Amino acid sequence: MWFLRCILASLLILSLNAWADLVVEADGSASIINGDLISARRTAIAQAAEAAAMRSSAYISSTSIVRNGAIEIDNVRMTSLGRVSNIQVINERVIDNVLFLRIRADVSMDEGCSGDINEVAYHKKVAFTAFPLQHPLHANTGSLHKIVHQMPDLLAQQVLQQPGFDTHLATHITLHPNLNNAPTQTLDDGMLTNIQRHTEQTQVQYIVSGVIRDMQPLNPIGPREPNVLVDLYHRTDKNHTRHQRNFVFDLFIHDALTGALLYRQSYSTSGRWNAGQKQTGFATQAFWQEDYGIQVLNLLRQASLDIRDQLRCQPFSARITRAENDRLWINAGAMSGLKAGDRLSVYRRMTYYDPLHMPYAELNNTHVTLTLDNVQPNFASGRINDSSQNVNIQVDDIVRSH
Repeated sequence: MWFLRCILASLLILSLNAWADLVVEADGSASIINGDLISARRTAIAQAAEAAAMRSSAYISSTSIVRNGAIEIDNVRMTSLGRVSNIQVINERVIDNVLFLRIRADVSMDEGCSGDINEVAYHKKVAFTAFPLQHPLHANTGSLHKIVHQMPDLLAQQVLQQPGFDTHLATHITLHPNLNNAPTQTLDDGMLTNIQRHTEQTQVQYIVSGVIRDMQPLNPIGPREPNVLVDLYHRTDKNHTRHQRNFVFDLFIHDALTGALLYRQSYSTSGRWNAGQKQTGFATQAFWQEDYGIQVLNLLRQASLDIRDQLRCQPFSARITRAENDRLWINAGAMSGLKAGDRLSVYRRMTYYDPLHMPYAELNNTHVTLTLDNVQPNFASGRINDSSQNVNIQVDDIVRSH
């Protein structure tokens, strides 16, 4: 029996690997409001992409036994963890002011957390700061200057649509004073660091920031072609490379509790910009109608998925706001997914100083456990298996998921 169970488990793993990457078709629909076909198309594509993920990337985790030579599955669990990419619209029609479309897309299985770490069910608070332009003049074409604040807003909206996240906008904050070297900062003694200072003041767990590096046309307006006819043809050919425009940005994720850099990635794409000098603005209907706008949106979707992948296996954390004997209060509650009976590990938040007397934080496990017994929407409290005075637990110390 044990041998047969091993064979079944091996076959299941092989089948999952075989289905790790699929090409799937799925349908979506959306109402056309005030004639806005572009917004309806985006909504319908998002709906179809979700359907593709649910249809193809469900994996089966089962406990199987063999009785009298027959296979019996006594427990089956299906979980959708699909990742959708390379979306193509293959059919589209409008009926009674409703857009119906079908997409074809690649769907791959997400891997579980490494090191036998379970994905955390609690909601993580993530703040999105401004994404400043390294070269502000690049935004002149199309008047895209508001991208500094609107791009992190779009990222936050997309991350919020994924389970396990609570996003906050902090676009009034520019995290990197030196855009050329971000996220690296130069200290007064000339030493370099990627650690951010004072991030704990944001009252979140993680901070997403970035720098927009390039939005320049690949072939900005310059001298004409030697052949006037060739030049005229290229100017009128909307698919010519002279109409391509770059979009490059760097994205950073910092741990807000310690200031440590957790993730950095550079993203780049290009698309046709046929609006010329027309002032479309960023994230407007006119902008999304451009091929450049479509490519930008696809890249932001990719970035939002990467943010999810980087943070979904990170521990949930909350601050201790009050400590009395063996009772602690924390600044997270039912809105973060906590419930009575949940157990969290208590960490001392130690502040140290470097040779220049600049503070930096370090979290030390006290090996004390907090068990919640009173959970409110935005805060919770419970008891620890020791006195807070014995382990010197103080306000602004941390609890984390096991």
